[in-house]
Amino acid sequence: MRKVINILSITIIAMAGSFLISCNKLNEIFNPKDHMDNMGFVYTMGNGADKNTVLVYKQDANGKLSFGTVYNSGGKGLGKGLGSQGALILDKASMMLYAVNAGDNTISSFKVASNGTLQLHQTIGSGGTMPISLSVYKSWLYVVNGGGNICGFKVSGMGDLSMIPGSMQKLSNGDAGPAEILFQPDGSHLVVTEKNTNKICTFKVNSMGVAEAPVVNPAYAETPFGFVIAGVNQLIITNAFGGAAGKSVISSLSVGDNGVTGLTSSVPNMQTSVCWITLTKDEDYAYVTNTSSNTISSLHIGAKNRLELVDATAAKTGTAPIDIIVSSDAKFIFNVNSMSRSISGYKIMPTGGLKNVSEVMDLPASAAGLAVY
Repeated sequence: MRKVINILSITIIAMAGSFLISCNKLNEIFNPKDHMDNMGFVYTMGNGADKNTVLVYKQDANGKLSFGTVYNSGGKGLGKGLGSQGALILDKASMMLYAVNAGDNTISSFKVASNGTLQLHQTIGSGGTMPISLSVYKSWLYVVNGGGNICGFKVSGMGDLSMIPGSMQKLSNGDAGPAEILFQPDGSHLVVTEKNTNKICTFKVNSMGVAEAPVVNPAYAETPFGFVIAGVNQLIITNAFGGAAGKSVISSLSVGDNGVTGLTSSVPNMQTSVCWITLTKDEDYAYVTNTSSNTISSLHIGAKNRLELVDATAAKTGTAPIDIIVSSDAKFIFNVNSMSRSISGYKIMPTGGLKNVSEVMDLPASAAGLAVY
């Protein structure tokens, strides 16, 4: 099984390469009315081994992207794919953007202006090795480190991060291969998927933001990867089955004090290496990237959160699609194509279908993560 998982990891990792951007003055790129005149902004990380960066793209009303500028994170990336979801997240409540620096074991925070520009605020140790995914709830920020643990941080009113005493907890083992960490919408639990063990860890979080030791449950399917939470406690998760051809499955599970229980539904999509997932704002549809099939599949979320496959090939992507996200105006889907070094944009049709509307090229070969504003 480890050999198969290693093959999957190779498949979903983009080849390392160099990337050069010429930047103009910020006031020549961004206008204070940008967020009004445009529909939003899309962010991704360069994830370079020499230095990590955040790239900013402007999104117009038709879903087309144009490059804005690039910011240094103050840390180092991995120089190759992270194999995770949630490496870059934006908290609209505090107007802060958070990024992992997997190459030097740090986290960076940026203040986000109303016109989409960023200001590096802080770079701090992640409390472990190789941070790969982040989640925020109100004034708590948690990271899962690839070295096998999670760690929590308090976010002050000024946006400063400080480690929460007692928040560091181990995963099921040091070689768990975590893929994502995510708060339940009410902040009561954290959930982490483990690719190498086929397990899901659930951490209860107390009123001080301190995570307890995990409840560890089987994932019901092999190679659990990215996930979203619909409603209060319904986990919708991708299962890549070690990259086995045509074997990918998307599952729906319940989350609570006893961990993940109650398999609601399990839907095969006949694709290979399903890994990343996003959810529409109304939670009617989920979209997943199939890294080895170069496709996006669409699913409808029905009564009692039962999943129904709408289209196994809702869109054909560039080569090796990874991170995927719904735009801030809820009208479009964007995804990173790691080996094509591009971001594709798709309009969400009334029946859940996708229509390609945008393509931007020349991303860093190691690009990872997506966030929108």
